Amino acid sequence: MIRKLLIVLLCLPFSIYAQQIILKNDKIARTLKFDGKGWRTQKFSNLQGNKTLIVNSDEFSILPLNSNKIYTINDFRVVAKPVLKTLKDTVSLSIVYEPLPVNKGKDAVPQKLTIKYYLLKGQSFSRKELTLEYASPATVDRLEVERFTTDQQAIGGGRGEPVFVNQLWYFGLEYPAGYSRHTDGNTPQDYSRHYEKVGNYSFIDLDGRDIEPQARKGLLRLMHFPGFAVQHGSKYKLVSKTAVAGTTVKQEDVELAFMDYLATIWKAPRSFLHFNNWFEPQAKDLKGDGLLNIWRAFKTAISPYGVKMDAMVADDGWQDRKSIWEPTPKYFPNGYKDVKALSDKLNDEGVGFGLWLSLNGYTNNIDWGVENGYKEAVRNDYFKRYGRNYSISATKYKEEVLKKIPQIAKETNTIYYKHDFNVLSDMGEGNNHPATDRHGHEATLDATLEVLTATRKMNPGIYQNMTNWIWFSPWWLKYSDYLWMLAGDDGTNGNWAEISTRTMGSTDRDTYIWRMYGNPADRPLIPISRLMTHGIIKTSTGMMESKEDNLQDWAEYVLMHYGRGTLLKEWYISPSVMKPDDWKVLCTVDGWAKKNRAMLTNTVFVGGRPDDGKAYGYVGWEGDKGVLIARNTAAVTQKLIVPFDHTVGYKGGSQEAYRANVVFPYQAAYPLAFVSGKDMVIEIPGYATLAFEFEKGKPSGAPVAALSDLKFTTDKADNNLPATTLMVPGDVKGRCDLLVIGYPESPAIKINGELLKPSRSNKSKLNAFASYAKSGMINDKAQAWTMHAFNLLPYAGKEIKIEYDKNSGFEAHILAERTVSTQPAKNANDMLWAMTNDTRRQTVKMF
Repeated sequence: MIRKLLIVLLCLPFSIYAQQIILKNDKIARTLKFDGKGWRTQKFSNLQGNKTLIVNSDEFSILPLNSNKIYTINDFRVVAKPVLKTLKDTVSLSIVYEPLPVNKGKDAVPQKLTIKYYLLKGQSFSRKELTLEYASPATVDRLEVERFTTDQQAIGGGRGEPVFVNQLWYFGLEYPAGYSRHTDGNTPQDYSRHYEKVGNYSFIDLDGRDIEPQARKGLLRLMHFPGFAVQHGSKYKLVSKTAVAGTTVKQEDVELAFMDYLATIWKAPRSFLHFNNWFEPQAKDLKGDGLLNIWRAFKTAISPYGVKMDAMVADDGWQDRKSIWEPTPKYFPNGYKDVKALSDKLNDEGVGFGLWLSLNGYTNNIDWGVENGYKEAVRNDYFKRYGRNYSISATKYKEEVLKKIPQIAKETNTIYYKHDFNVLSDMGEGNNHPATDRHGHEATLDATLEVLTATRKMNPGIYQNMTNWIWFSPWWLKYSDYLWMLAGDDGTNGNWAEISTRTMGSTDRDTYIWRMYGNPADRPLIPISRLMTHGIIKTSTGMMESKEDNLQDWAEYVLMHYGRGTLLKEWYISPSVMKPDDWKVLCTVDGWAKKNRAMLTNTVFVGGRPDDGKAYGYVGWEGDKGVLIARNTAAVTQKLIVPFDHTVGYKGGSQEAYRANVVFPYQAAYPLAFVSGKDMVIEIPGYATLAFEFEKGKPSGAPVAALSDLKFTTDKADNNLPATTLMVPGDVKGRCDLLVIGYPESPAIKINGELLKPSRSNKSKLNAFASYAKSGMINDKAQAWTMHAFNLLPYAGKEIKIEYDKNSGFEAHILAERTVSTQPAKNANDMLWAMTNDTRRQTVKMF
């Protein structure tokens, strides 16, 4: 029955002379046609949508290392009838070829080539892979696993990216370093997608060997750079990476169809909350109970809120740098016996244990390694500016780490690895690949993936995080739970005027994400929720904050971290500096995120560039439930336009009525109704952060009465300088600030003739991105600024005269929290703290 369901053979009996083979299930079909020498793919069919993609296929391409001559199916002939196999719900078709007599024995031409096509019942995609066999050593520079032309429009492509064809089909290699080209066979050019060269990116020189010199209209190519065939007994064999061809289901968007496919092979999304010891001196000393005592402090603070921390993580420094991943005697005199003892202590007290570990030995003593027979990687010019590392593809080091890293995870019950500094560049001779950047990249990546896979096999539940120098290929998620966002570790973006250093920290993170995800037409397919963002930082040294930053600044900073949807929740927090209200903020946000995890896991960036003063946010949907974290980085009230369709992951129907509730910083029904299929328009006061929850239905509850207008006039005073007469509202509570921003200097301020001292101040620091992460991030619009906040609460209900000692080059705003009549806030461990429930913010520009 399965055989009859999955494959139809026409022109029986089935033989090499049959004219057509259709490999199919109930959703997708691939039709191959015999041309007298070989079987060529003729078309792909979407069986549920009754759509067909006609192609003219070369099936594959082989490029030798020292030649520009390529070999395709034109240079081979079939040698036996295709072989059909069925196993449970899988059907496969294997076709064996040999080279034409004129090509036998030529460089990189295999004596036998097998193409395997296969698919599973019920899936909307099929796969293909090649096996090349040689009688003697052979080197393949470039191998194209799929090669055909189509007259349909294609988009996407790049390193580790799929190609989308006609908004109906996707094609790609299931490999982070596969390369895809389309349209003319050379689109996109390497590193031409804007997010491929942003921040702490990874550059690999393909030396032009990805380019098809005979470009032609509609050519689509899926390729990689395998290098040496591997010896198997007396033969040498090279197995290609696997190509996937998939289609949409019914009317589904092709990007969502691809994500549905990806969910069948990835490490499923999992939340992981942990403490990292990098910024905490007490916890970095691992020889005693320093890490354990930090955990005890956390446990005391978070347990009342029901927060579950998954692990305490030892970052770089636990290892003996003159070894291959042995613990340092400074902390662990009895080696891994002591590491296990530490892990056991933590487990006994209710939390797991994790380790930082660079797979290639980065930050370790490479001179010691070379003296002991380990090969050093020969890095390309881009990576030479950074630290040294071992060649992970070289035999001795690879064999050792392939055994040791999984073993450490198992024997010490390590549940999390932070794999840092993934250089993945090696041009060295004798490292099991040709001495080129492209082949060293692939060999190094293959070794890396082997270690990740072996570790997972040894410790199936382990969380794996790939940090520096990865790239945003969705196929990384077959092997890793999380990927680094390629930013600086602890930046505060000073390109745009903000009074709070905490908010500048959020702007820094979100500007990186905007740069990569801000264009819906050209964004990575890695979900934002899978990014490592370097977490929440609050240390005894006061990193990323000013002493004037207040509790709401902290709350908004924490909410933005969780609101991005991040599943990897990193706390770089010193318990000693946390106050009870700080804990309340942190733990209630964590509880709210846990309750809304299904939506947050699907977050999409919306809005403009944060350090241009634009409004932006993150919206996520699961079924008919949605969440939005919206933020305004400017002093003036702005409107955020939020799409309400498939581009933000909404999969429901159009013309459906929805309502929203504001859940931070207050609790209230949002007065406007929303209709699916039409953009949402959200109004955000100056410098405000709002959280919304969406559900089906019409708005409920009476809206809060509108705030009365501020009464002010700005004219020139007797000294010909500007002055503002302002009636300070009498209903202000908590905060009423005069915000003055100067370009570059802010004016001095007098109120009622007396010079006023600012309560808070901040100053620009233009384009202060980490030196290794500046690429693609420089903001040419940024201008120097100075900002002062003046507390007007003492003047509540009074008319005041504000005088400025400059005529121009500055702006002045009022930010007032004004009291309103509202219901008391509800409080629970899984609800955001409505800390300004009885006020609403009003921001007005006065000059």
